[in-house]
Amino acid sequence: MLDHEEFYELIEIDPDFKELKTLEAYDDFWEFCLYMDYDFFTKRESILKGVAKAFQDVEDGKINLLYVAMPPRAGKSYITTLFSAWLLGRHPEEAIMRNTVTEALYSKFSEDLRDIMQGQSHNNRYKDIFSHVAFATEKVSGWKLKQAETGVSYFGSGVGGSIIGFGATLAAILDDSVKNAEEAMSQTIMDKKWSWYTSTHKSRVEKNVPEIHIATRWSLNDIPGRLIKQKKFEKNTATKIEIPALVNGKSFCEDVKTTEEYKEIKSSIPSIIWDAEYMQNPVEAKGLLFPEESLNRFKLKDLNENPDAIVMVGDIADEGDDSLSCPVAYIFGHKAYIVDVIFNSEDPIEVTQPMTAALIDEYKPDLVQFESNNGGKGFALTVADLVQNNRTQVTWERTTSNKHTRILMKSGFVKNNFYFLDSDDIEPGSEYDRFISQLLQYNKVGKVAHDDAPDSVTMLAELINPDQYQEGEDTIIYDDRVNISPF
Repeated sequence: MLDHEEFYELIEIDPDFKELKTLEAYDDFWEFCLYMDYDFFTKRESILKGVAKAFQDVEDGKINLLYVAMPPRAGKSYITTLFSAWLLGRHPEEAIMRNTVTEALYSKFSEDLRDIMQGQSHNNRYKDIFSHVAFATEKVSGWKLKQAETGVSYFGSGVGGSIIGFGATLAAILDDSVKNAEEAMSQTIMDKKWSWYTSTHKSRVEKNVPEIHIATRWSLNDIPGRLIKQKKFEKNTATKIEIPALVNGKSFCEDVKTTEEYKEIKSSIPSIIWDAEYMQNPVEAKGLLFPEESLNRFKLKDLNENPDAIVMVGDIADEGDDSLSCPVAYIFGHKAYIVDVIFNSEDPIEVTQPMTAALIDEYKPDLVQFESNNGGKGFALTVADLVQNNRTQVTWERTTSNKHTRILMKSGFVKNNFYFLDSDDIEPGSEYDRFISQLLQYNKVGKVAHDDAPDSVTMLAELINPDQYQEGEDTIIYDDRVNISPF
């Protein structure tokens, strides 16, 4: 293999070699990367050539959704900038949108890209390949090429910002959406970023335009995480690349940082930062009480027998943004199948009380038990008055023990005996979807903003497996009207 000086010397002195390499660079993105920065990309070929191949597949129409996560300083944003330059050189009439975590970073990437395409960096090599490209504007943000058929060639903003009047016709890029672990641990912030993505970012993407996500995998609930959860990357038109800093204890690329350097970094920063920023493990993943793989799943179509009993519990929302959580369970022997749930944080009790009564009348559970703390008894009494069927008994019970301790104590029973809807049976964004999402995010140390889903699941576990019985033993619940037997 040629070294850096030999490669560019041949380009200078051998016209045939230069013509060959510029033709290859026009057609092949990896060859373009080598032509633009031979030393950088030959040293990192083992990691970046695969990323370049994925970008090539985007251009060739083989994939329309790409997600790339690598440790800091690996070159993921740099190769994305070069890809933008290559795409616009091949399609100067089209437009690219690239949104970033902050407006300042968007402006930097925009200026970097403009310098490359104008020949002000990389020794004017871009002009060797795309001599036809010419700028119509000199703006740093939202600039336009002379060949552009739309109002702009390259545009974007910081995440959360407004994007007015433009449409991405060539590629829609989101280059990081989360600043740090503090943002990642805030459900409110994650929800706002997702809302911005679905309402603003997506609204500027023309039909069939590919999406590219470049991100540190900060959270299970970040934008790539939600796309993964929706199984967007299980399609053969999607590719997900996640590269950790240490692979089998060694650096993924010694040119980025040596194994010793990574080990020193690991020893000097909090473990959640190391796991997320360097190892592509979201901050919640370490210490999750109910990780995805621990939950039993079922499909509604497979419940073709009458249950032994039907029960429901209600955890009342006691803070402004808490959720009313009311799971309904079909009981078969020792197993509880969560077939439906109310999980509502938006509506007032004037709405949720009749909503809860309607769910009770739909399923006609044998027993409904509400937590009576924080106004729960009054909520239960109103619901009981609204219930139309004569089968269900509505009760309430006050909880005095520590909530987190209760959740921990019953987590083993839940994981062994509870079954939740298969993801294919859950409509994205539905109340059941939000219920499962909160359950999956609950941490063993209890440092989460909301715990309504795990708390209501624990209430259900306590109802069918009271503390006076050892887990695994048969349990019988008796009251004046209900005999649920056996658990």
